[in-house]
Amino acid sequence: MMRLQTGLNMSFAEFWRQYLAAHSRPATRMAHYSATLNGIGWTLAAIHQGHLGYMVGGIALSYAMAVGSHWLIEGNQPLIRVNAFYGALADLRMCWLALTGGIGREYERLGLRAQRSAESGVGRP
Repeated sequence: MMRLQTGLNMSFAEFWRQYLAAHSRPATRMAHYSATLNGIGWTLAAIHQGHLGYMVGGIALSYAMAVGSHWLIEGNQPLIRVNAFYGALADLRMCWLALTGGIGREYERLGLRAQRSAESGVGRP
């Protein structure tokens, strides 16, 4: 098990490795992808409607979905307390890599093990 480094003085590269290790299960990653799309959708709705509450509520729901996936699926602690800003950036990066087919290669590049799903290409090298 990887020792969790804490503090704001860590580099994004160090955080990124911990982040991917904490998202080894495809279902956890899928929950994060859904949460990210939800947050983006509500943010766009807030811009379109001129209602800041939509964005705030959407982002709060997105964080709840992502954090819940760690407790219910992954069985670990979310990294939001380590660095929330890096967490948001890492979530966007993970989503981008999944969309472009590079998430499996990223796990491989970092020497991490991503669990695979027979139903989905997510997590495949």
